[in-house]
Amino acid sequence: MKLDRKSKKLIKDLYRGREHIELTVGILKDGETEVVHWGPDHKVVEGPEVVYAVGSICKPFTTSWMAKYIAEGKLDLTTPINEYIPGLPDRYYPNLERLATHTSGFALEPYTTLTALPMFMNMNGENGLLHVNPFRGKLDEEKMLDILKKAKLKDKVYKFNYSNFGMSVLGYIVGQASGDGFWDGITKYIQDELGLKNTFLGNIDTVGYDKKDQPCKCWQWEKTDIIAPAGALNSTASDMLRFAQLNLDGSMPYAAVCHEKFGEIDKKSDSGLAWRLDRKDPISWHTGSAGSFSGWLGLNRETGNAVFVGVNYGLVPAEDIGFSILRNLK
Repeated sequence: MKLDRKSKKLIKDLYRGREHIELTVGILKDGETEVVHWGPDHKVVEGPEVVYAVGSICKPFTTSWMAKYIAEGKLDLTTPINEYIPGLPDRYYPNLERLATHTSGFALEPYTTLTALPMFMNMNGENGLLHVNPFRGKLDEEKMLDILKKAKLKDKVYKFNYSNFGMSVLGYIVGQASGDGFWDGITKYIQDELGLKNTFLGNIDTVGYDKKDQPCKCWQWEKTDIIAPAGALNSTASDMLRFAQLNLDGSMPYAAVCHEKFGEIDKKSDSGLAWRLDRKDPISWHTGSAGSFSGWLGLNRETGNAVFVGVNYGLVPAEDIGFSILRNLK
């Protein structure tokens, strides 16, 4: 795999001080894919592709599935969520667009100080933040409905505020529209519609590492976890690139709406439906962080190129590496 000087340096820096690095880079260029995996000694490792917990890269899958139902007339971006979730009090609720663009007013996580304290105590008892999935078993359908019934939001487009909870409510609604629920419904969508055989929700046995080089078991999930639409996905580099290609080549025309600009995030990026839209280049991208795993998927809407980066360490700059490679593809 030919990489530019800056990308090579970023990868070299990633290896510095980390003893157990497993790094996968996948490139889609001119319709052809190349995937390379490097082990702890920075040498190429041959064999089956590594399955990574890709975390929040699940969100573009959720909105892609939503876009399919919008195209089919089953859902509408401008419809408020109480039209899809019966039994909520009669007042204002955000619509699907505001959930998909993180402008609904919902907080990042659906936790209060009282409920968060025991969660963090448990995480500390298991060696720290990356070792325990803070979402597992914490929020089911009943608790989600309770939060929605108590939430009082204003009818406005709130400032961008990344919300796992908001995306999860969106996934719940799409799952209800499918008739199968989110977990089973998106599994069918991924396998039958997208044709991805190594992309799935749930649990894997792959081990990652934290900043102290301590091994971490992969985050575990339950089918009843409402937060699953925000981050319960696992995949390989080849499947990630295939998903990117489907977004680029017109195979899923309904997905084009996900890459349209709906608002601003910050000085560097605008908001699509889950996707972040780079302002410097026509790049749609999303990071994925799940415990001791970091990932990044980016696609250039003009060139048709795409890059995936997967690393078995938590909170490392996979995004920087991915951007560097994608921007420098010739």
